[in-house]
Amino acid sequence: MIDQQTIDRVQDTAQILDVVGEFVSLRRRGQNYVGLCPFHSDKNPSFYVSPAKNVCKCFSCGEGGGPVQFLMKHEQISFFEAIKWLGNKYGIEVEDRKMTDEERARQTARESMLMANEFAQKTFEDDLFGTNEGKSIGLTYFRERGLQDETIRRFHLGYALDSKYDFATRALAKGYKREILLDPSENNRDGVGLCYGEDPKRTPTCRFHGRVIFPYHSLSGKPVAFGGRILQRVDHAFKKYVNSPESALYHKSDLLYGIFQAKSEIAKRDKCYIVEGNVDVLTMSQAGFINTVASAGTALTTNQIRIIKRFTKNVTLMYDGDAPGVSAALKTIDLLLLEGMNVQLILFPDGDDPDSFCRKHSTEEIKRYFDENEKDFVAFKASVMLQGNVRRDPIKKAQITQNIVQSIALIENPIYSSAFIREASQLLDLDEMAIIKAIKTAKDQNYAAEVRKFEIEQRRKMAQQEREDREAEGLKANEIETEQLPVNDDNVSEEASAPAEDQPTQQSSSATPSPLTETRPTDRFERNIIRNIVRHGGKSFDYKCYDENDQLVCERWRVIDYIGCVLQQDEIEFNVPLYAKMLQLAYDASEDPNDEWDSVKFFTTHYDPEVSKLALSLESDRYDALGIAKNVEDLDILIPRCVLELQECIVRTEINDCNKALKYPSPDTDVVKIMQRLQELYNIKKVFDKELGERIVTL
Repeated sequence: MIDQQTIDRVQDTAQILDVVGEFVSLRRRGQNYVGLCPFHSDKNPSFYVSPAKNVCKCFSCGEGGGPVQFLMKHEQISFFEAIKWLGNKYGIEVEDRKMTDEERARQTARESMLMANEFAQKTFEDDLFGTNEGKSIGLTYFRERGLQDETIRRFHLGYALDSKYDFATRALAKGYKREILLDPSENNRDGVGLCYGEDPKRTPTCRFHGRVIFPYHSLSGKPVAFGGRILQRVDHAFKKYVNSPESALYHKSDLLYGIFQAKSEIAKRDKCYIVEGNVDVLTMSQAGFINTVASAGTALTTNQIRIIKRFTKNVTLMYDGDAPGVSAALKTIDLLLLEGMNVQLILFPDGDDPDSFCRKHSTEEIKRYFDENEKDFVAFKASVMLQGNVRRDPIKKAQITQNIVQSIALIENPIYSSAFIREASQLLDLDEMAIIKAIKTAKDQNYAAEVRKFEIEQRRKMAQQEREDREAEGLKANEIETEQLPVNDDNVSEEASAPAEDQPTQQSSSATPSPLTETRPTDRFERNIIRNIVRHGGKSFDYKCYDENDQLVCERWRVIDYIGCVLQQDEIEFNVPLYAKMLQLAYDASEDPNDEWDSVKFFTTHYDPEVSKLALSLESDRYDALGIAKNVEDLDILIPRCVLELQECIVRTEINDCNKALKYPSPDTDVVKIMQRLQELYNIKKVFDKELGERIVTL
């Protein structure tokens, strides 16, 4: 599909710091950069990026690789898609001939789903600007909301024509499969929900017909879902808002509206504004506050918070000043604190939301209002709860104090916690020691577990609402898997609510062994050889040995050639499948001794994720990441020794087997033959022990 020369050019050009920086907020540490790992729940930065080696690695979960491998893992895309992404970023033309129908059919389900959504986004956007209906209805609506064309295009807003079958007709004509366009189900896991219709003989109905369109994008800018708002009629048969059903691409609780457009500014300004609605994001961004996202029509979830945390730990919640807005803010505070975020809040005047407020005021006026009205969570809770005669009611005041104390109890940093205790003491007119005791009680009662349990219940309700919405549309209810509450409600752990991908899965003893399963004593020595091949395979060293006349001679060897020669001469085969695979890859890649072979680059950028992940693990270590200097490895000693260690282990293992056979002989055991073999093995081991400088074993 893509020629090797282009692939090599892209890989040579791509810089790991540029690529990872698109998705993770990084800070310099010595010669490297560090940030929170995007592949697991990371509270302390353990994800290192090495510009010098052009690789990244998490020293907690082990994920990492070069630019291509990072993209493949992070965006769940294929090797060739990652090459195209990088080519587009660095202005390298990646030629890819038009696929045949047969090749299109072979595309992975995820690629097909993304292609369908990209087609839908372009169609809706073109119809907004290029049709009379789109201009008179959709474009008029957006402009009446004060949105400029530049904002409309930057967020790829669109309009779906009111004809029920128009979109599906065009999509099918372009070769997109009916199954991809329809809702996902047990029998059709590859659907994206652009259309619905169970009769295979009829053209499916566009879910969004007659609506303005708000695409939802992944962190890399891929459209993964859509939201539609109807404009001309609202009655019992037509919901005002309709969203894509959850699919393999789209999980509502894992997505933030506007995150792709906002991520760079969030990292740059080290701050994120969180609003409720899509239009709030658009008007805030247009007013100059580009670092704004929305929770995509749901209460803010743990997974959404963790996405924001990749770029900043500082968030400001923005809600309407009415009772529902205050209630939503209060429910969200504790979840943010539990994830280690620094929380500020802003309430707008009654009757205003971020959209209406921004349209009424200039950027300078908006900024001034934010600066004057932004409050930390303690001040916010005190201001909204201690209103009227509450201060004179000891019961209500105690309840409010308990609420604030529980929030402070979620803060792990003792310095921050101390500052908020002092502030709460002043605002509530209470002794600091009383607040400290109350915080200890909240921690003893595991208030954090209650927060987690509350979020799980919210997600359960959201999933139930999703089903009811589908049924209300007259569609087959979409099957959405919900998380179950732990059996013991008193011990809801953080792990219980973490994403499944962050939790280790238990495998039965009968499961097929991993390609990396080590089961024999020799396996760790095989690993050491592979480590040296990855690190030094193309380098040369001086091998010192004695010739037939006992004269010391020096021979020049490439590392891979020496290792291959010894292993093949002794007919040694590796036990671990992945090690054996990498050894063969090394033989093939280094076949021409006149070519310079960069073993580190070859393995860490390999298209096979198992190979590249292990290579990165073997090539890197924490000392490298921390910039701690180490002694230069002496290949003259290191390489012969690593092979000798494997040879010695093989001999030692066979000696043990022989001794067991003598200790527990069977009727057909040839004791004499075993004794002779044992003598040979001990003689061989003496030679190995001498060369390794270890104790010489004698009979």
